[in-house]
Parts: sequence; C-alpha cells; structure tokens
Amino acid sequence: MKLKQITYKRRKIKVLWQECKDCLAVYDTNESTLTINPNLKGLMLGKIIYHELWHIICDLNKVDINKIGEEKTALLSEEYAIIKKGNPKLNKLIQRSLK
Repeated sequence: MKLKQITYKRRKIKVLWQECKDCLAVYDTNESTLTINPNLKGLMLGKIIYHELWHIICDLNKVDINKIGEEKTALLSEEYAIIKKGNPKLNKLIQRSLK
C-alpha cells in the first residue's frame, strides 16, 4: 500500500506515484501534489521523500527556497535518510516519541 496523501498545516498534499519528466520527484505548489517516481527504492526513495518534504515545509511556511538553493536543499534534507538508516535505535526512539 503506497502513501496517498500527506497532511501538513491543514493542507492535504496528494501523492502520485508516477514518473516525472526530468526528475525523480516534484512537489507542485499550485496543485498541492507530490509526484514520486514509482521505481525508486531503498535509501534513494528515503532521500527523495525527505528532499520533497523540505520543499513542502518551505512552501507552507513561506520560506523562499530559492535563497537556500536546490543543491543545499538536497545536501541537507537528504541527510535525514542517511542518519535514520545508520541509527535504528534513533529511528525507534523517534517512532515511540510520536505516539
């Protein structure tokens, strides 16, 4: 069962699992959709999800992501996936703390 929707700040972002033109995933601010390539797996999928979540957070908090830059956004946001993968106890702690 694939993720169908993300809710953040009273907004619902529809998640579409289909190939994107010229990228692996894209958040469309106008349509409130997140399109993710369905062929992504493992760590790459995790990195892409964190990257797109960063776009959603910036958009809905009115942060101009252009001032941060796409390269810095990728570098910083995708590190969450690496930290979580390398620290299973941290991952469990985070999950327990959210209950």
